[in-house]
Amino acid sequence: MDWNSFLGHHRQRGWFANAIRSNRLASTFLLVGPDAVGKRTFARMIAKTLLCLKNDPASFDPCGACEACVQVEAGTHPDWLQIEREKGKTALSIDQFIGPEENRMRAGLCYEIRMKPYSGRRKIAVVDDADTIGVEGANSLLKTLEEPPPGSIIFLISTSLQRQLPTIRSRCQVVRFQGLSEDDLAVLALRQGIANGPEDAKRIAVMAQGSLASFAVLLDDELREFKSQLLQQFDTRPFDFPKFTKALITNMDSAGSDSQAKRDRLKLLIDFVQQHCQKKLYGAIRSDDTVKIESEVALIKRCIAAKEHVDRIVAPAALVEAWSADLASLCV
Repeated sequence: MDWNSFLGHHRQRGWFANAIRSNRLASTFLLVGPDAVGKRTFARMIAKTLLCLKNDPASFDPCGACEACVQVEAGTHPDWLQIEREKGKTALSIDQFIGPEENRMRAGLCYEIRMKPYSGRRKIAVVDDADTIGVEGANSLLKTLEEPPPGSIIFLISTSLQRQLPTIRSRCQVVRFQGLSEDDLAVLALRQGIANGPEDAKRIAVMAQGSLASFAVLLDDELREFKSQLLQQFDTRPFDFPKFTKALITNMDSAGSDSQAKRDRLKLLIDFVQQHCQKKLYGAIRSDDTVKIESEVALIKRCIAAKEHVDRIVAPAALVEAWSADLASLCV
């Protein structure tokens, strides 16, 4: 992939291009935005731009064919480091930052990024699933964020600025990403082969809120129908709290017996409601309905808080009940 085929986020591209050309690129970035809108790919494209062996970084045009570009694309470049939440885990572990107990400070991302670059240029690291960094992990990362090795760059990939500990936020330059346009999302879905033709891609892109993850989910006819029914229940007054709660729990349980699959489904269902409230907020702003604006803002904040707690609560069903009860009290 090159910048010509990368979709969207033109403002972010322009900012990084200017920073690289003027040699004023910072060392630590927090890329914040909805899931599956291109943040990880963006970080990888910046890495290719900086590590390309053929074209100068200032040109902001990696060749895509040299050994470095090919290795970064494949994730095998020795100066490209990446950690992500391990399968079955709810959070990034401290071992991933500073090594296991028997090898503390001699392994992990914080150790590896301080090693001399193999290419002689710079080390670039990506911390995926940064929303799940716990207090121990954050503390182990702070020194690296405060005193990064010369020339190194660290990207933290996040969906919510509020989910980052203050100690992390204060040491990063925040770069915000928005959802993809409907046209770009449809093109991306076709490019990745997850849509059944242009008409299908466009139809689902309208509902997917700019996220490829939402697009993939909405390919499921049953889930798409459930979303419609759920939001209809949500808009019905008086709000039927027991019925709404039961529908959520039933659909969450249908994701399978795996606990993480259930949690992922719950976060998706909460997203459905949050996105719906965001649409209604825009309408309230246009009509200058102060009461409605305050209500929708409160509902959105409650949805964000619920998603933050999904991976921390032992019994997701209890979270559903508490969240639904709060929605009932906030709806007007």
